[in-house]
Amino acid sequence: MKKIFIIIICLVTTITYGQEQVFFTEGTDNTFYDQGIVDVVNLGDVVFDHVAPPCCPDYNDKIPCATIAHTGETSLKFHYIPSVGSSTGRWKASVYRNDWADIDVTANNYLSFYLYSTTALSKDLLPKIGLRVRRTDNDAEEDTELFDIAAYNEDVPANTWVKVGLPLSVITDGVPAATYNFTKVRAVVFRQNSNDAVERTLYIDDIKTTTEVANGILKTFGAEVLVSPNPVYSMAELSLPSELLDADMLVTISSATGTEVYRNRISGQSRLPIDMSSFHNGLYFIRLSNGRESVVKKVIKR
Repeated sequence: MKKIFIIIICLVTTITYGQEQVFFTEGTDNTFYDQGIVDVVNLGDVVFDHVAPPCCPDYNDKIPCATIAHTGETSLKFHYIPSVGSSTGRWKASVYRNDWADIDVTANNYLSFYLYSTTALSKDLLPKIGLRVRRTDNDAEEDTELFDIAAYNEDVPANTWVKVGLPLSVITDGVPAATYNFTKVRAVVFRQNSNDAVERTLYIDDIKTTTEVANGILKTFGAEVLVSPNPVYSMAELSLPSELLDADMLVTISSATGTEVYRNRISGQSRLPIDMSSFHNGLYFIRLSNGRESVVKKVIKR
Protein backbone atom coordinates (compact mmCIF):
# COMPACT_ATOMS: atom_id res chain seq x y z
CA MET A 1 0.00 0.00 0.00
CA LYS A 2 2.83 2.40 0.86
CA LYS A 3 4.47 1.80 -2.53
CA ILE A 4 1.17 2.44 -4.33
CA PHE A 5 0.71 5.68 -2.38
CA ILE A 6 4.20 6.86 -3.36
CA ILE A 7 3.54 6.04 -7.02
CA ILE A 8 0.28 8.03 -6.92
CA ILE A 9 2.09 11.02 -5.41
CA CYS A 10 4.73 10.86 -8.15
CA LEU A 11 2.06 10.71 -10.85
CA VAL A 12 0.18 13.67 -9.38
CA THR A 13 3.43 15.64 -9.18
CA THR A 14 4.20 14.85 -12.80
CA ILE A 15 0.74 15.96 -13.88
CA THR A 16 0.69 19.14 -11.79
CA TYR A 17 4.14 20.60 -12.39
CA GLY A 18 5.99 21.46 -15.55
CA GLN A 19 3.19 20.60 -17.98
CA GLU A 20 2.65 22.65 -21.10
CA GLN A 21 -0.37 24.93 -20.87
CA VAL A 22 -1.72 25.44 -24.40
CA PHE A 23 -3.55 28.60 -25.41
CA PHE A 24 -3.65 28.00 -29.17
CA THR A 25 -2.76 25.13 -31.45
CA GLU A 26 -5.58 25.00 -34.04
CA GLY A 27 -8.21 27.34 -35.45
CA THR A 28 -11.96 26.85 -35.14
CA ASP A 29 -11.80 26.30 -38.89
CA ASN A 30 -9.50 27.45 -41.70
CA THR A 31 -10.78 31.03 -41.59
CA PHE A 32 -11.12 32.09 -37.95
CA TYR A 33 -10.46 31.31 -34.27
CA ASP A 34 -13.56 31.85 -32.16
CA GLN A 35 -11.52 32.42 -29.00
CA GLY A 36 -9.21 34.94 -30.67
CA ILE A 37 -10.60 38.41 -29.98
CA VAL A 38 -9.54 41.66 -31.67
CA ASP A 39 -10.14 44.90 -29.78
CA VAL A 40 -12.03 46.50 -32.68
CA VAL A 41 -13.35 49.39 -30.57
CA ASN A 42 -9.87 50.89 -30.11
CA LEU A 43 -8.41 50.26 -33.58
CA GLY A 44 -8.97 53.86 -34.66
CA ASP A 45 -7.19 54.40 -37.98
CA VAL A 46 -5.05 51.30 -37.55
CA VAL A 47 -5.77 48.39 -39.89
CA PHE A 48 -5.93 44.92 -38.33
CA ASP A 49 -7.83 42.18 -40.15
CA HIS A 50 -10.71 40.67 -38.19
CA VAL A 51 -13.56 38.40 -39.26
CA ALA A 52 -16.94 37.10 -38.14
CA PRO A 53 -17.90 33.43 -37.77
CA PRO A 54 -20.01 32.16 -40.68
CA CYS A 55 -22.96 31.79 -38.33
CA CYS A 56 -22.79 35.11 -36.54
CA PRO A 57 -21.99 38.28 -38.53
CA ASP A 58 -22.53 40.44 -35.44
CA TYR A 59 -19.41 38.93 -33.79
CA ASN A 60 -17.01 40.56 -36.23
CA ASP A 61 -14.04 40.59 -33.86
CA LYS A 62 -12.37 37.23 -34.41
CA ILE A 63 -8.70 36.72 -35.31
CA PRO A 64 -8.46 35.22 -38.82
CA CYS A 65 -6.75 31.89 -39.42
CA ALA A 66 -4.60 30.71 -42.31
CA THR A 67 -3.65 27.28 -43.62
CA ILE A 68 0.06 27.96 -43.26
CA ALA A 69 1.01 26.39 -39.92
CA HIS A 70 3.96 25.31 -37.81
CA THR A 71 2.04 22.25 -36.62
CA GLY A 72 -1.43 21.02 -37.50
CA GLU A 73 -3.56 22.67 -40.15
CA THR A 74 -3.91 26.34 -39.19
CA SER A 75 -2.29 29.32 -37.52
CA LEU A 76 -3.48 32.74 -36.38
CA LYS A 77 -3.08 35.44 -39.02
CA PHE A 78 -2.06 38.93 -37.89
CA HIS A 79 -2.32 41.23 -40.90
CA TYR A 80 -2.01 44.89 -39.95
CA ILE A 81 -0.94 48.40 -40.94
CA PRO A 82 -0.01 50.62 -37.99
CA SER A 83 -0.35 54.37 -38.33
CA VAL A 84 2.58 56.75 -38.25
CA GLY A 85 3.39 58.64 -35.06
CA SER A 86 0.39 59.71 -32.99
CA SER A 87 -2.09 57.13 -34.16
CA THR A 88 -5.68 57.37 -32.97
CA GLY A 89 -5.54 53.70 -32.10
CA ARG A 90 -3.48 50.56 -31.58
CA TRP A 91 -4.31 46.99 -32.43
CA LYS A 92 -4.65 44.46 -29.63
CA ALA A 93 -5.52 40.77 -29.95
CA SER A 94 -6.29 38.39 -27.07
CA VAL A 95 -5.97 34.62 -27.49
CA TYR A 96 -8.05 32.47 -25.12
CA ARG A 97 -8.07 28.69 -24.90
CA ASN A 98 -10.54 26.95 -27.19
CA ASP A 99 -12.65 26.07 -24.13
CA TRP A 100 -12.40 29.61 -22.68
CA ALA A 101 -10.98 28.05 -19.49
CA ASP A 102 -8.65 29.72 -16.98
CA ILE A 103 -5.09 28.37 -16.85
CA ASP A 104 -2.71 28.06 -13.91
CA VAL A 105 0.64 29.17 -15.34
CA THR A 106 2.56 29.16 -12.07
CA ALA A 107 4.06 25.70 -12.68
CA ASN A 108 5.88 26.86 -15.84
CA ASN A 109 8.69 29.27 -16.60
CA TYR A 110 8.25 30.44 -20.16
CA LEU A 111 5.64 31.78 -22.54
CA SER A 112 6.44 30.80 -26.11
CA PHE A 113 4.94 30.63 -29.59
CA TYR A 114 6.05 30.14 -33.18
CA LEU A 115 6.04 33.11 -35.53
CA TYR A 116 6.29 33.30 -39.32
CA SER A 117 6.71 36.69 -40.96
CA THR A 118 6.31 37.29 -44.69
CA THR A 119 9.05 39.93 -44.46
CA ALA A 120 12.15 40.16 -42.29
CA LEU A 121 11.14 41.50 -38.89
CA SER A 122 13.44 43.26 -36.44
CA LYS A 123 13.12 41.93 -32.89
CA ASP A 124 12.32 45.51 -31.83
CA LEU A 125 9.09 45.26 -33.85
CA LEU A 126 7.84 42.05 -32.28
CA PRO A 127 4.41 42.57 -30.71
CA LYS A 128 4.24 43.47 -27.05
CA ILE A 129 2.95 40.66 -24.86
CA GLY A 130 1.01 40.38 -21.62
CA LEU A 131 -1.62 38.22 -19.99
CA ARG A 132 -5.31 38.65 -19.31
CA VAL A 133 -5.74 37.55 -15.70
CA ARG A 134 -8.41 37.47 -13.02
CA ARG A 135 -7.91 40.00 -10.23
CA THR A 136 -7.38 38.70 -6.71
CA ASP A 137 -9.84 41.15 -5.14
CA ASN A 138 -12.98 40.65 -7.26
CA ASP A 139 -12.12 37.90 -9.81
CA ALA A 140 -12.68 40.32 -12.69
CA GLU A 141 -10.64 39.98 -15.90
CA GLU A 142 -7.92 42.52 -16.55
CA ASP A 143 -4.87 42.86 -18.80
CA THR A 144 -1.46 43.04 -17.16
CA GLU A 145 1.08 45.49 -18.45
CA LEU A 146 2.20 44.58 -21.97
CA PHE A 147 5.94 44.09 -22.32
CA ASP A 148 8.55 44.53 -25.03
CA ILE A 149 10.17 41.17 -25.77
CA ALA A 150 13.13 42.21 -27.96
CA ALA A 151 15.65 41.49 -25.19
CA TYR A 152 14.64 37.82 -25.13
CA ASN A 153 14.62 37.10 -28.86
CA GLU A 154 16.44 37.55 -32.13
CA ASP A 155 15.50 39.18 -35.44
CA VAL A 156 13.02 37.10 -37.43
CA PRO A 157 14.02 36.21 -41.02
CA ALA A 158 11.39 36.23 -43.75
CA ASN A 159 9.34 33.11 -44.48
CA THR A 160 10.76 31.01 -41.64
CA TRP A 161 9.08 29.67 -38.52
CA VAL A 162 10.92 30.99 -35.46
CA LYS A 163 10.28 30.21 -31.82
CA VAL A 164 9.64 33.41 -29.85
CA GLY A 165 9.04 33.92 -26.16
CA LEU A 166 9.90 35.46 -22.82
CA PRO A 167 10.28 34.36 -19.20
CA LEU A 168 6.92 34.39 -17.42
CA SER A 169 8.67 36.18 -14.57
CA VAL A 170 8.90 39.27 -16.79
CA ILE A 171 5.11 39.48 -16.57
CA THR A 172 4.45 38.08 -13.12
CA ASP A 173 7.20 40.14 -11.46
CA GLY A 174 6.31 43.23 -13.46
CA VAL A 175 2.97 43.82 -11.75
CA PRO A 176 1.93 44.09 -8.09
CA ALA A 177 1.82 40.54 -6.72
CA ALA A 178 -1.43 41.20 -4.84
CA THR A 179 -3.29 42.41 -7.94
CA TYR A 180 -3.48 39.33 -10.15
CA ASN A 181 -4.13 35.64 -9.62
CA PHE A 182 -1.79 33.83 -12.01
CA THR A 183 -3.53 30.54 -11.30
CA LYS A 184 -6.41 32.04 -13.30
CA VAL A 185 -4.94 33.31 -16.53
CA ARG A 186 -7.57 33.95 -19.18
CA ALA A 187 -5.61 34.80 -22.34
CA VAL A 188 -2.32 35.77 -23.93
CA VAL A 189 -2.49 39.37 -25.16
CA PHE A 190 -0.57 40.73 -28.17
CA ARG A 191 -0.36 44.45 -28.91
CA GLN A 192 1.02 46.74 -31.59
CA ASN A 193 4.65 47.76 -31.12
CA SER A 194 5.32 49.94 -34.15
CA ASN A 195 4.13 53.22 -35.64
CA ASP A 196 5.78 53.12 -39.06
CA ALA A 197 2.74 52.50 -41.29
CA VAL A 198 4.43 49.41 -42.74
CA GLU A 199 2.03 46.66 -43.77
CA ARG A 200 2.93 43.32 -42.21
CA THR A 201 1.59 39.79 -42.07
CA LEU A 202 2.54 37.51 -39.18
CA TYR A 203 1.39 33.95 -38.60
CA ILE A 204 1.37 32.76 -34.99
CA ASP A 205 1.06 29.16 -33.86
CA ASP A 206 1.51 26.90 -30.80
CA ILE A 207 1.03 29.49 -28.06
CA LYS A 208 1.79 27.87 -24.72
CA THR A 209 3.54 28.18 -21.39
CA THR A 210 6.39 25.70 -20.93
CA THR A 211 9.54 24.98 -18.97
CA GLU A 212 11.56 25.57 -22.13
CA VAL A 213 13.53 28.61 -23.18
CA ALA A 214 13.00 30.37 -26.50
CA ASN A 215 15.81 30.87 -28.99
CA GLY A 216 18.14 33.79 -28.45
CA ILE A 217 18.20 33.82 -24.66
CA LEU A 218 21.74 32.47 -24.35
CA LYS A 219 22.98 34.67 -27.17
CA THR A 220 21.49 37.69 -25.42
CA PHE A 221 22.66 36.96 -21.88
CA GLY A 222 25.63 34.63 -22.47
CA ALA A 223 28.12 37.43 -21.91
CA GLU A 224 26.83 37.72 -18.34
CA VAL A 225 27.72 34.09 -17.55
CA LEU A 226 30.94 34.31 -15.50
CA VAL A 227 33.55 31.84 -14.28
CA SER A 228 35.70 32.80 -11.30
CA PRO A 229 38.45 32.73 -10.32
CA ASN A 230 40.25 32.41 -13.61
CA PRO A 231 42.88 30.94 -13.48
CA VAL A 232 41.47 28.44 -10.97
CA TYR A 233 43.55 26.37 -8.56
CA SER A 234 40.85 24.30 -6.87
CA MET A 235 37.21 25.47 -6.76
CA ALA A 236 35.63 27.38 -9.64
CA GLU A 237 32.23 29.05 -9.56
CA LEU A 238 29.86 29.48 -12.50
CA SER A 239 27.58 32.53 -12.10
CA LEU A 240 24.38 33.05 -14.11
CA PRO A 241 22.30 36.20 -14.62
CA SER A 242 18.72 36.21 -13.33
CA GLU A 243 17.32 35.94 -16.89
CA LEU A 244 18.68 32.37 -17.17
CA LEU A 245 17.47 31.05 -13.82
CA ASP A 246 14.20 29.68 -15.24
CA ALA A 247 15.99 27.45 -17.74
CA ASP A 248 17.14 23.86 -17.37
CA MET A 249 20.80 24.00 -18.44
CA LEU A 250 23.40 21.32 -19.08
CA VAL A 251 26.92 22.23 -17.93
CA THR A 252 29.86 20.31 -19.37
CA ILE A 253 33.61 20.85 -19.15
CA SER A 254 36.01 19.60 -21.80
CA SER A 255 39.79 19.64 -21.98
CA ALA A 256 41.72 21.30 -24.79
CA THR A 257 41.82 17.91 -26.55
CA GLY A 258 38.02 17.63 -26.44
CA THR A 259 37.73 15.08 -23.61
CA GLU A 260 34.68 15.68 -21.43
CA VAL A 261 35.68 15.73 -17.75
CA TYR A 262 32.56 17.13 -16.08
CA ARG A 263 28.78 17.03 -16.60
CA ASN A 264 26.00 18.47 -14.46
CA ARG A 265 22.56 20.09 -14.77
CA ILE A 266 21.57 23.43 -13.29
CA SER A 267 18.11 24.98 -12.90
CA GLY A 268 17.02 27.81 -10.63
CA GLN A 269 20.56 28.40 -9.38
CA SER A 270 22.50 31.62 -9.80
CA ARG A 271 25.79 29.96 -8.78
CA LEU A 272 27.26 26.52 -9.42
CA PRO A 273 30.45 25.51 -7.52
CA ILE A 274 32.73 23.22 -9.56
CA ASP A 275 35.56 21.24 -7.96
CA MET A 276 38.48 21.30 -10.41
CA SER A 277 41.15 20.29 -7.90
CA SER A 278 41.65 16.88 -9.57
CA PHE A 279 41.89 18.30 -13.10
CA HIS A 280 45.27 18.39 -14.83
CA ASN A 281 46.73 21.86 -15.39
CA GLY A 282 45.78 23.43 -18.67
CA LEU A 283 42.99 25.02 -20.70
CA TYR A 284 39.37 23.90 -20.27
CA PHE A 285 36.10 24.86 -21.96
CA ILE A 286 32.94 25.21 -19.85
CA ARG A 287 29.84 24.82 -22.02
CA LEU A 288 26.36 25.86 -20.92
CA SER A 289 23.51 24.59 -23.13
CA ASN A 290 19.70 24.64 -23.10
CA GLY A 291 19.41 22.08 -25.90
CA ARG A 292 19.16 24.61 -28.74
CA GLU A 293 21.86 27.13 -27.95
CA SER A 294 25.10 27.12 -26.03
CA VAL A 295 27.65 29.48 -24.60
CA VAL A 296 31.28 28.50 -23.98
CA LYS A 297 33.66 29.98 -21.42
CA LYS A 298 37.42 29.35 -21.21
CA VAL A 299 39.15 28.70 -17.90
CA ILE A 300 42.76 27.93 -17.02
CA LYS A 301 43.51 25.29 -14.37
CA ARG A 302 46.80 25.74 -12.51
